Amino acid sequence: MLYKKIKDLLNKLNSENVEELKPSLIRKVNELILNINDDDISDGELESLCNFVILRENFREDNSLIERLLIKNFIKAFDEFINEINNKDYISDAIELINTSIRSIGGIARGYRVMKKYVPSKDINSVQYLIELKDQFYKQLRSYSIKGIYEEQFVIYGLINVIRFELEEKSQEHGRYVISMLTDYKTKKMKSLDEFESEPHLDELKIKMKREFGIELQRRVYLWDNLTIKLQDHYYLENLYEEEGNDL
Repeated sequence: MLYKKIKDLLNKLNSENVEELKPSLIRKVNELILNINDDDISDGELESLCNFVILRENFREDNSLIERLLIKNFIKAFDEFINEINNKDYISDAIELINTSIRSIGGIARGYRVMKKYVPSKDINSVQYLIELKDQFYKQLRSYSIKGIYEEQFVIYGLINVIRFELEEKSQEHGRYVISMLTDYKTKKMKSLDEFESEPHLDELKIKMKREFGIELQRRVYLWDNLTIKLQDHYYLENLYEEEGNDL
């Protein structure tokens, strides 16, 4: 509702009411910046808190010595993981995982913007779509770097676990997926060969229904754990920050 209130205020603005609506607009913008919507906080206190947050953000932007380090290392791991999936011709899986990741860190608008560009065409599972979507994901992720090390750690640890949950669930649900693809959801009966052969994206379906694909899903869980285990290790991170500090 906060976004709508701000948009409504902006749409009402004109040369005659700008001074009248300005205090309400300033308050709503301050609430948006602070992620606070509390009627008990006065306009003056909100303005003071907002100034503090902006000052802190500017300071971090100018003095981000070791911020971004965890994000940078996560991106390396994520890149390697996505390349591993893509190299095995599972591009739709890679795109789906990036979409999940970008939504989980508040980048739904970025993802939607790219999707609108590709959905109407045959290029929905194209390499170019994957590249652009991944680029938007990284831009959204890097926006957390100026918020501070703790916020950076929070979002990275959250992402690692969200992605692992998705991979684990896909692996466990593979058997049910195969059964669902062979079953007519209306009649609840097994599809005939002709019905199955008429499915859209048939080649992709055939790949995902093989036993080898079930093994591939298990391999992804193992690979993701291997790529991210260090990023969750306190001793490794301490050394990482210390080495970065010594290089500055």
